[in-house]
Amino acid sequence: MFLIYKDLFSTMYILANPLKNPVWIGALCFIVPTITLLLTIMRPRAHKVCLWLMVVWMCHVKKPFYMELFFEQYRGVDRGFGVTICDFFFFGYMLWLLLNVQKIRKWLPTNTLPMFALVICALLSLTNSINPYYGLFTIHKMLRGIVLYWVTVNILKSKEDFDIAINALAFSVIFQGVVVIYAKYIVKTVVVRSVGTFPHPNSMAMYINLILPTLLCMVLISKSKKQTLYYSLALVLGMVSIVFTKSRGGLIIMLGGLLMAAGISTMLKMSFQKIRVLFLGFIVVCVLGSFAAPKMIQRFQKAPKESAETRHYFNNAARAMANDYFWGIGINSYSYSLANTEYYWFVYPDVEEDDREIFRDPDNPRAVSRLGNCHHIYLLWASECGWVSMYLFLWIIAIFMLLNSFLIFFTRKTPYYNALLIGLLCGFTTLHLQGLLEWVYRQTQVFYLFHFLSGVLVSIFVQRKNLPLDGQKTQEKKIEKNVITNTDVLLRRKSSTRMMIRKGNRDRCEKNTILS
Repeated sequence: MFLIYKDLFSTMYILANPLKNPVWIGALCFIVPTITLLLTIMRPRAHKVCLWLMVVWMCHVKKPFYMELFFEQYRGVDRGFGVTICDFFFFGYMLWLLLNVQKIRKWLPTNTLPMFALVICALLSLTNSINPYYGLFTIHKMLRGIVLYWVTVNILKSKEDFDIAINALAFSVIFQGVVVIYAKYIVKTVVVRSVGTFPHPNSMAMYINLILPTLLCMVLISKSKKQTLYYSLALVLGMVSIVFTKSRGGLIIMLGGLLMAAGISTMLKMSFQKIRVLFLGFIVVCVLGSFAAPKMIQRFQKAPKESAETRHYFNNAARAMANDYFWGIGINSYSYSLANTEYYWFVYPDVEEDDREIFRDPDNPRAVSRLGNCHHIYLLWASECGWVSMYLFLWIIAIFMLLNSFLIFFTRKTPYYNALLIGLLCGFTTLHLQGLLEWVYRQTQVFYLFHFLSGVLVSIFVQRKNLPLDGQKTQEKKIEKNVITNTDVLLRRKSSTRMMIRKGNRDRCEKNTILS
């Protein structure tokens, strides 16, 4: 109880503190150049640490390590100009890359122009917004996402970099699992649904679902016992965390994503290790399922009918907004427009027209019970920025998935990169499926993770010609072995020649001595 009051007090203090805006702006101006300086003078070591921290901090976007500057209290997606710890690192990387232009491999990576086009659509949507200021919060976040994507494409250049990124993602999942177990069984602050360090259980489920397929693929091909144990621990804790969220969609999509990853991996290349890992994984899933099944079945059976109806009402309101305005009603304005315009009645169709003025009284608790955001991410884009923007958003996701599929099925690589690409494809698939049920893609954690993983994908695509091919690694080892053998032979010949010369010199010396 003390911890709850302590967190509540600290949160209220942070929101009410008038110095929070200048302090965070000052920190941004000081820490970013400091990180750039470290990357310049301590490049290899600082890069490893900064990359790992940047990836880990994506999952912990929570006060006091996250601040919404010029905060506005309303029910929208973004409520201020967000600044996270992760921002310090990728802006530091951006500044370092701009100071070292020769390090930049790709100025305009795949999908950069469509991303900027989406930002332009969002700006145009503000012409219809009843509160354009709120829209600037989301546009600010969209630009930060593009910076993160661009930085990721240009800093991941070797297998060691990809290893650091995957290890950091695994640590993020382990961290969430520890937080979930600690809150549920140690301090017992969670009774119903676990949230980890996320604002909502469904947010954590979507975040972890993006990562789990990659971890499974890495376990299937890993040759290192330490890495196998590390990724397996992250995999199990991630599954446990999703089960404890009691997210019905999250649970089904998790199982679908893992089955998809296992199926594609074994289809491309069957091995005894994969069969063994999948068999052990099946046992673990059965054990976890036996414990979780009763409550999850109860969760499905007792799902409130009103929840599905409200989602349907939200979708109807979103379609109406998209049909009425070519550029939508304004980015980040769905919930505000729903509460303050006639679109309000799309979510309360059962209220009689004669009772509407009385019903909409702010003191009536029922008057705000159905307000919120559209739970269909594509319809949310359509309502706020128009149908054009929704199709543009779909285009961005489709291009990434097609590029991913091309790299998996039409290029030859080592099992390591194949596993990474299969995991990314399955992760993007879970994002798309859960987007049909939730809007949490727009939350900062999931938004950042999507742009980072997209950067990982495009980084592999950019350097695809320099990646070792499947079977090439063995050939390279043979060549290296032959070179070493030939070198040894040459060294032995040289040493034997020297020995013979020395022996000949000694014999001549002895002969001269005898003659003298």
